[in-house]
Amino acid sequence: MPFNAPQWFSDALTTASGDPALDRDPRWARFIDPEWRCPSCGRSSPGLTDLGFDHPDVWPHGSRHATGEHLMQAGADRLTSDLCRFKDAHFIRCILPVPIRGYDGYFCFGPWARVAREHFEAYAQSTLPPFPPFDGCDAVLANGLPGSNPRLPTACLLTTSGPSDRPALFPHDGPMRAAQQGGVSFDQLLELYATTGTNLAPHLATEEGESCGFEIAQAHAEEPPDQPV
Repeated sequence: MPFNAPQWFSDALTTASGDPALDRDPRWARFIDPEWRCPSCGRSSPGLTDLGFDHPDVWPHGSRHATGEHLMQAGADRLTSDLCRFKDAHFIRCILPVPIRGYDGYFCFGPWARVAREHFEAYAQSTLPPFPPFDGCDAVLANGLPGSNPRLPTACLLTTSGPSDRPALFPHDGPMRAAQQGGVSFDQLLELYATTGTNLAPHLATEEGESCGFEIAQAHAEEPPDQPV
């Protein structure tokens, strides 16, 4: 996905891609192989996928994705796949790219960013003909990401590349800035997926003839409850 990035992030990508760790990790080859299946339970890997958010954390009207609505509206509050207005707050959906150590690329969160009204309106105009330029703006992360402190607002730089590309966020400091500068290991990436209910680690580590534990857990889940004597 194209996006404009500060030089420090481009340097971080270059540094992270030179890490040899993934070359020695057989789990990575399984993770990115669409044909791979866990030898114990047959589970496949979704590969490298983004972790997106349907709406900003303050949005109180439910999930647009769950209802299948293109536009969710409650009074003056409005939510689409790209823009949100709640009371006097304005939000833009973005990506927050994070380098993966040893990989020539990055993983993305898909959070929302709060911006000033004038920047919100300028960005919305930039996505419509004749596509006037929008140079980006200051923003604040509007979703709690794993490792971030939801009590401390995360100030960011929001950048854009073109009218069809999603804006990108680059925090000025905090855990997310550290992740963007230093990259994440493969184990840290798997932990991020596990926080959303996709726990691939035991499957990727299972060898032929071993059990990933899924069948045992499933068998216990299907056992009838003990009957009173």
